[in-house]
Amino acid sequence: MMMQKKLIALRTPGSRPLLALMTVIVIMLMLLLAACGSASSSNNSGSIDYSGTIVIWHGWQGAYLQAKQAIFNEYMHLHPKVKIVLVHQDNIASKAATAVKAGNGPDIIAFTDDNLGSLALGHIVVPLDQYISQDDLNQTYSPAAASALVFNGHVYGVPEAVEAITLMYNKSLVSADQLPKTTDDLLAFAKRYQQTHPGQYGVVWPTEDAYFNAPWFYGFGAQYVTPDGKAHLDTPQALQAMEYIASFRPYLPKQPTYDVVSSLFAEGKAAIIINGPWSYADYASGGKINIGFATLPIVNATGTPAKPFVGVKSLWMAKTAKNPALVADLMKFYTNKANQIAMSRADGEIPANSSAADDPAIQALPAVAGYAAQVKLGLALPNTPYMSALWTPVQNALTAVWNGTQTPAKALSDAQAAATKGIAQISS
Repeated sequence: MMMQKKLIALRTPGSRPLLALMTVIVIMLMLLLAACGSASSSNNSGSIDYSGTIVIWHGWQGAYLQAKQAIFNEYMHLHPKVKIVLVHQDNIASKAATAVKAGNGPDIIAFTDDNLGSLALGHIVVPLDQYISQDDLNQTYSPAAASALVFNGHVYGVPEAVEAITLMYNKSLVSADQLPKTTDDLLAFAKRYQQTHPGQYGVVWPTEDAYFNAPWFYGFGAQYVTPDGKAHLDTPQALQAMEYIASFRPYLPKQPTYDVVSSLFAEGKAAIIINGPWSYADYASGGKINIGFATLPIVNATGTPAKPFVGVKSLWMAKTAKNPALVADLMKFYTNKANQIAMSRADGEIPANSSAADDPAIQALPAVAGYAAQVKLGLALPNTPYMSALWTPVQNALTAVWNGTQTPAKALSDAQAAATKGIAQISS
């Protein structure tokens, strides 16, 4: 924008030499921008040493690995003195912690955002603020994806792909205009469908799973835990959410585990399932089910959408990185719009890059577009290490309420006590 203003200022009446000079400058600027855009997404490429080896520890396999390898190959083609080595690792977080402390860890760790807090506090991964700002994240990636890479006010890397649960429906059993728009509608739909289709279900999801029920808790205004290490399970909002979940007991299976509800949907015995992108191929492959997508309903009590957790697959810089500027440049290149579109078209992942997710090429992929729409309404899976103390207490509370052994209030009170104890152990 500043360059444009300077060029406009040169346009004075009768100044042909200046106009000629302006034209030359414009052409040079366009060539420079094109070169920078093709070679890198960094704005300070002149200060980067494009040489050396970057080692990435990851868990990618199959089509995922192939799609990502193609992007890294292109980067090496653009920068022949750079070598990128991909190393598959199981138990990435624990192995990285051990290796980095011994001084022989990777340059980049690729893993899910809920592990960021513990690795950052352990100084296994380090901030990249000098190369990637929070403004960069916010301008480039979806809100949930951007927030997942910030911990204690610092940027630790970039998001590569996102995932969230959403409404998936069988188009042979329910039409788009029949889909519930609010939480009250969803409950009424479940009741009505069961009445008109004995032995079948209107909507199913794993009601005893903390992850799958986060949309209701956060949609009703509750939280599992805040970054300051406080559990919030004994609030009026959490009680509303738990009572809403319990209201589905007459209209769902007695034991709605993940496997049970997934099988019901796959067999055409449930019209709608709340599930994530990992399940799509199981239902749609071979044309078994013609699947449609819709975002989770609006919560009547708050007027806001149900808010699922958004899992964010991320790249972080390890403390052992030898060339931080090069690492940051590779991260930007890897997650630019063009490469995110190419990755998604190859492996079906949902792009973290906002422009890529909104591009017609991605919107033409029904499943990817469906999940991407839900991601816009979700919240990043908390990257605080305290979150690990919440999963079991919340699940135990959900199970107790679903089985009828505890009231919602009692179950949440016990869960609050258990979560608080677990958080204290993490803090000590």
